[in-house]
Amino acid sequence: MRLRETRPADLDIILSWVTSEADMVLWSGRTFTWPLDRGQLETYLHNDRRRYWTGLHPNSGEPVGHASLLVDDEARMMRLGCILLDPTARGRGLGRDLITAAVRVGFAATELPAMRLGVYAHNVSARRVYESLGFQTTGRVRSTEVSGKPWHAVEMERPRLG
Repeated sequence: MRLRETRPADLDIILSWVTSEADMVLWSGRTFTWPLDRGQLETYLHNDRRRYWTGLHPNSGEPVGHASLLVDDEARMMRLGCILLDPTARGRGLGRDLITAAVRVGFAATELPAMRLGVYAHNVSARRVYESLGFQTTGRVRSTEVSGKPWHAVEMERPRLG
């Protein structure tokens, strides 16, 4: 999968992939408030420490995913986040391709020794992908409530390889 910098024109596409509060929280934690709107996404794109990518389908070149990377040189940390895939593209390995590309580009763009992310414990398929790409659970857990139910986020980390 090829990544390119996320453009303002991508925001309406991204917005169309998030159809419920649960979708929004699964994608972004509590970064946004429901209902998600374009204004919140425009604000999100203006963090100088964060890199934003749109994943392009390998055949059509159409946007099928989004990922971001927060780089904090002072804390010697980078954090992969806001991984989102077009619901119609799921189940075909494109999520793995998106994450693989984001990890590769993130490590290539920095000298930082490790990459972190958070994933909800019940998102078993995402956790399996992260584990297969070398991320390991660090034991840190945060919780939030969605529709009256507790969601527990697991912290994962992957070291720079080789």
